[in-house]
Amino acid sequence: MRLAIRRLVALIRTIVRSPVRLLVTALVIAVLVHRLLSNHQAQKKWRLAPIAFIERQCPRPTYATLGQDANPKPKICLTTLTDEKAKAWKTRLMGWRNFDGVLQLTWENKARYVARHGYFLFDGSDLLDKSRPPSWSKILAVKRLLIEEQCTWVLWLDADAVIMNSDKKIEDFLPADPTKHLLLSADDGGGYNAGVWLVHNSDWSLQFLEEWWNMKSFVKPTGLAKSGDNDALKYKLKHMEAFDEHILAPPRCTFNSFVKCLEPREHDRISLHVKEADWYMNEAFYHKGDFVAHVAGVDSKVQIIRNLLEEAV
Repeated sequence: MRLAIRRLVALIRTIVRSPVRLLVTALVIAVLVHRLLSNHQAQKKWRLAPIAFIERQCPRPTYATLGQDANPKPKICLTTLTDEKAKAWKTRLMGWRNFDGVLQLTWENKARYVARHGYFLFDGSDLLDKSRPPSWSKILAVKRLLIEEQCTWVLWLDADAVIMNSDKKIEDFLPADPTKHLLLSADDGGGYNAGVWLVHNSDWSLQFLEEWWNMKSFVKPTGLAKSGDNDALKYKLKHMEAFDEHILAPPRCTFNSFVKCLEPREHDRISLHVKEADWYMNEAFYHKGDFVAHVAGVDSKVQIIRNLLEEAV
């Protein structure tokens, strides 16, 4: 025992005497702690809040919509992506959230929906820009569909967004006004969410996407919980003078209902008093019958998504 202690003391002294060794040791310890914490978060258990099984009427948009009799019929495209097959080593080492397997789970759900309504679905994973966190590449995926595929409207869906009510048609919330080019929904904590949104094929839209992409000062280092693309979007919209001229923000339940997840103990406790919760009947959170359920802000998503897919119609 004494010999082991002496060796440990000698090792510590050697490390302290060498600044390089001290720095390397500190980095190794930091990475190990980070991985332990991220693995703990990834294995955390969640349950759907009771509201996922309670119906709530989502308010209709207050603006005139195209409706199902639009003539000519718009070419509506849906797109999403994942970095699972081309993940940068820094992301694998330092990534806080693990999205592996998520798109594989939700792809068929999206494919069945577009087949039912005559829409088009594209996987933008091949367009990943590895110099940035993968979330930024949604801009590239959407731009390609506007330019190369000539889509009239593009619906971007994060991989963790599940289509829950396939009876809902996108034309029913697309604006009839041709000067409206972007549909967004509110984010928790203010601003707008970049996880699910729609954009119209126009010069204004292409310029907007180009400017958003070029907000390089907002790009976060790989591996952080946030990528910076949503912060950039919020900043751009906050400082936009002509927001109301081209952008609409219908109730979040229109196409981007956030899924409320609870830890098992909290779920059992709150189930007895669900009507007292601030998210009960709240249009921002997913209730049965909403169009899309977005599993935002949760590190361990797979089980929740599987539960949602069992309820999707």
